[in-house]
Amino acid sequence: MTQTENTKPRRRKEARPGEIIAAGIAEFAAHGFERARLDRIAKAAGISKGTIYLYYPSKEALFLAAVEEHVIAVMAEHETILDRFDGPTSEILTRLLRSIYRRFVEGEAQTLFRILITEGTRIPNIVSSYHTMTIRRGTTLLRRILERGVKRGEVTETAILANPQVVIAPAVFFALHNMMYSKIETLEFDTYFEAHVALVLNGVITR
Repeated sequence: MTQTENTKPRRRKEARPGEIIAAGIAEFAAHGFERARLDRIAKAAGISKGTIYLYYPSKEALFLAAVEEHVIAVMAEHETILDRFDGPTSEILTRLLRSIYRRFVEGEAQTLFRILITEGTRIPNIVSSYHTMTIRRGTTLLRRILERGVKRGEVTETAILANPQVVIAPAVFFALHNMMYSKIETLEFDTYFEAHVALVLNGVITR
């Protein structure tokens, strides 16, 4: 047996979690959370339904794994960047906002966000887990960035430090607008993003 033949099954096995998550998000996007079916997800991923349970014991676990891959990964990336970053606060805030739009507003995470909004009252455990995994962690990251800026003399101490969620609030509005009103009115991404960055920097950066 050649080395290629010997390593192919291992690569296939290691790729399965990502393939299952991708198939799961496609299923959630098409049918919502409650009507999503693991057998269709398995078929789309090219595996048996039983194989899903080797990685994810429930549909809820699969959904949260998708959150881990498409939402938490962004936060973890910027937590690492912040630990090493020596540039201005304006730069790291802009980089974080760009990542939020790329992953949360335009990427697969939008499907997860839409499900939380439309079906949240029926899946309270998932909503609670999402809040712990993302909202709290994201708020902590934003507060760290702002407090670092205060120590460097780059950020003005205002009520924003106590409520750092307002820094990303326009991105949430953009996502909601796209979900609800895209056929009525289109928000042009580039100018909206520039306006968001200007609003944040003018609101927190010391002049």
